[in-house]
Amino acid sequence: MDWPSEHHSGTQTPPQGWIAEVFAARRQTLVNYTSHLLRRDCEEAADVVQDSFVRLCQQPWPEIESKAVAWLYRTCRNRAIDILRREKRMSTAKLGDEATQVTDTSAGDPGHAIDQDEQLGRVREQLASLSRKQQEVLRLRLHDGLSYKQIAEVTGLTVSNVGYQIHDAIIRLRRKLHAEGG
Repeated sequence: MDWPSEHHSGTQTPPQGWIAEVFAARRQTLVNYTSHLLRRDCEEAADVVQDSFVRLCQQPWPEIESKAVAWLYRTCRNRAIDILRREKRMSTAKLGDEATQVTDTSAGDPGHAIDQDEQLGRVREQLASLSRKQQEVLRLRLHDGLSYKQIAEVTGLTVSNVGYQIHDAIIRLRRKLHAEGG
């Protein structure tokens, strides 16, 4: 059994086995999320994620266990924002750009694939027209599978505001796509 170790201040740190499980389960999605926040290749994003996991190892156990996923996303997000601010690029960064990168993994006939590509192009265009906040909450919910509570912890919004942002974004997308189609 992997028991928590004692930290210098007398508090326990997370078990190494637990950290390894969380790392294996979330590393790649955190790298993708962070690279889109930074609008760069994955190398620097991987460094941010690695640093976040190092910081996770220093958190008090077992208090961090139930909120580790949201804590990691928030830490990666904050670190990415710090990097962008330091480089004075915050005003040109486009958070949530991945929300516009919808891909189709189904195999079908070529005519159907062309229709789907056209539809995906329209969806991407309309996603890009949403606010950065709406793009980010949609991405965290639909792509990364975070709960409203976790999204609230990541973004600093209230849970009810997260729900509103997601609902409003979906309504806007439906209206815009319906207007295009008819």
